[in-house]
Amino acid sequence: MPKSNDADKGAQTRTISVQGIKDLVERTFLAGMGAAALTKDRIQELVEELVDRGQINADEGRAVMERLVARSREEARAALKKADGSLHTAYRELGLGSQRDLDEIALRLQQLEHRVKLLEAQSDEQGQATP
Repeated sequence: MPKSNDADKGAQTRTISVQGIKDLVERTFLAGMGAAALTKDRIQELVEELVDRGQINADEGRAVMERLVARSREEARAALKKADGSLHTAYRELGLGSQRDLDEIALRLQQLEHRVKLLEAQSDEQGQATP
C-alpha cells in the first residue's frame, strides 16, 4: 500500500511540475510581449521628444525608431527561443516526448499494424490451402 501512495505522489509532482512549467513559459512570454510593446511606446515618445526639441529631424527620428524597434524584436525573439529551449529541456527531464517523438511512434505503430495484417492474411491463405 505505501507504494501506491508513492506512485500517487510522483504523479502529482509530475502534474504540478508540468503545470508550473507551462505557467512559467506563459508568464515569460506575456512579460516579453508587454516589455516589447512598452519599449516601442517609450522609444516613440523619446524620438518625438528629440524631434520636438529639434535635436533630430523627423526622418532621422523615424530611422532611429525603426532600428530600435527592430532590435527590440530581435531581442524578444532571442528570449522566446531561449525559453523554448528551456521548455524542451524541462520536458525531457520530466520524461515527456516531443511532437516529433510522438509522430515517430505513430509511424512505427502503423508499420507494425500493416505487418500484422500481412501475416494474418498469409496465415489465412495457408489455412485455406491445406485441405
